[in-house]
Amino acid sequence: MKTGLVYLRPANLVAFRSTGPYHRSSTEAWERMFAWMSRHGLRGKVHRGYGMALDDPRKVPAAQCRYDACIEMPDQLPTSAWSELLPQRLPGGPYARLRYVGPHSELSGIAKNLREQWTGKHGLSVCSRRPMIEIYLDDPQSCRPENLRTDLCLPIAFSSARAVA
Repeated sequence: MKTGLVYLRPANLVAFRSTGPYHRSSTEAWERMFAWMSRHGLRGKVHRGYGMALDDPRKVPAAQCRYDACIEMPDQLPTSAWSELLPQRLPGGPYARLRYVGPHSELSGIAKNLREQWTGKHGLSVCSRRPMIEIYLDDPQSCRPENLRTDLCLPIAFSSARAVA
């Protein structure tokens, strides 16, 4: 797994939000999103999903952590389809990005390692004003768990004067 720095551009998204420990709230939010996408014929037409962990679980009680399952705003949907969704904005800025290939059940441990070990080794710190973002590149309905590609994107800020290699 290779980690590098990227700049994510802001984007308009739509989301389902769930609150609680991330291992539970992420599953709930994606179940709602996938059901909505199926009802509106979007499953297989949306090419990427965005998971946003809006709160730092080290600072916010697990029961209050907010997770948004997001997709880019699809074109040509009836107005009634939007009533269930929360508008969301992908916050732009610098991120440490790690491409992970494998089951989604492993993401929390990998994200923790990225946040707690990789950033410090590279003179970076986590930017608390932006969420951690998971970019899902494959639909789990049509891809085997061991082949799922996910970009973990940790919002970063420079924490020291030393150069980043």
